[in-house]
Amino acid sequence: MYSTGNRQETKTRAALERGLALFVVLFITLIALPGHAQEDEYDLNFDIPDVEDKSGFEFWGQAELRAYSKFLDEDSALYKQKYYNKAQENPAHEFLLQIKPEVSWKQGEVGAYIRPRLEVGWSQMVGGSSAKLDEPSETLFDSDKYWAGKILAEEAFVNWSPSPSQSFEVGKKVLKWGKGYAWNPTSFIARPKDVNDPDQSREGYYLAFGDFISSHDGTISTIAFTPVVSTVSENINEGLADGDTTLVGGKLYILAYDTDFDVMVMGGDKYDTRIGADFATNLAENFAIHGEAALRMGYTKTTVDSGGNTSVEDINAWSFLLGMRYLTETDTTYIAEYYHNGEGYSSQEMRSYYTLIDDGFDAYQATASTALLKASNKVSSYYNQSSAGRDYLYFRVSQKEPFDILYLTPTLTTILNLGDGSFSLNPELAYQYSTNLEIRPRLTIPIGAAKTEYGEKVNKINAELRFTYFY
Repeated sequence: MYSTGNRQETKTRAALERGLALFVVLFITLIALPGHAQEDEYDLNFDIPDVEDKSGFEFWGQAELRAYSKFLDEDSALYKQKYYNKAQENPAHEFLLQIKPEVSWKQGEVGAYIRPRLEVGWSQMVGGSSAKLDEPSETLFDSDKYWAGKILAEEAFVNWSPSPSQSFEVGKKVLKWGKGYAWNPTSFIARPKDVNDPDQSREGYYLAFGDFISSHDGTISTIAFTPVVSTVSENINEGLADGDTTLVGGKLYILAYDTDFDVMVMGGDKYDTRIGADFATNLAENFAIHGEAALRMGYTKTTVDSGGNTSVEDINAWSFLLGMRYLTETDTTYIAEYYHNGEGYSSQEMRSYYTLIDDGFDAYQATASTALLKASNKVSSYYNQSSAGRDYLYFRVSQKEPFDILYLTPTLTTILNLGDGSFSLNPELAYQYSTNLEIRPRLTIPIGAAKTEYGEKVNKINAELRFTYFY
């Protein structure tokens, strides 16, 4: 928790100074950038209007403080895998502060937008290696046992809109492809959502794209085309492809019969070609359905057996999703989705993986041998990722202001692994204490038998209290 020695203090202070300097530079960069547009969900069934001139700067954002108490399951496979030779507090507590200012600038046809994120956290969880950040970014407290931090740009792009039917953007952007709420198999060029918190903002990728929109009379009322190009290199979009490459793709949007349709494709060297489609429509004013499907061609699936032997297989992975959203007259919202993950593991494949970890832990205690545990760690990035199974059901119900309690919205979410019967139960409350302050307590409770996905999670219960101030 505390730095040791003058040398460590100097390194930490230097990291802080570099980080704060980067944070300021991200804002100053706006003055030189010439474009802005935000990509929210929108309905294209309208005549294209004249552009309203809203030149100048706009500034807003949020500051969020989260407090966690993690009650760990020391008998779970993933706990044994991670902490077999480490001392870990139980329960473990964490604090996380995030500041996310947003700035936009517009002058005629051009503009700019930026959303940096300053993050500082304190944790009793014994950490592992952290993911590499895209540049420009800065990590803080690199050698500290308890403290960690980083500064990065979640989004930063410029925009040129020569007409209401044409726009071009370059920079770091979250492209929101797909209609699903919790999962988006057709989101080929965006970081995955957190299935436990799908509304949370995400970091984008560096790319360039255009939007070309046309309106028509008749059955097909709107057509839009979005070509996209992106690049992957060291410290730029790492993880999007398997090496340095250029990716090219696009999305075709059609509004027909009051239904949104999209067809998308993405390809490039060192990248599995993907094609997909989605739809969304309202069956009634308060009842909507949506779906999407995607094919990942030549996906290399890695599996391991209970003895630690790995095998790889190239497959064409089909993933798809079907969902609905229903709003009652009493302001109760229901969201349900079925998701098939073509890249995921069967319940038997997951069982073999957990057996490998348990056998490895027993061998370590008996003989100090780490061979089996090391074998499990080699494939942990595949098996331990979110929604690593094959079939899931997502169900969420929220009630606005129950019993006439103003500004309160309770929500209950469950995520069920249909293959092994395990599930996560996530109750939460959102209370709008004032115009600018929201208080949100929530729990995440994984439930399942041994050798199942949610039965082998590290956390037995994760309790969170979140304060979000909007400005």
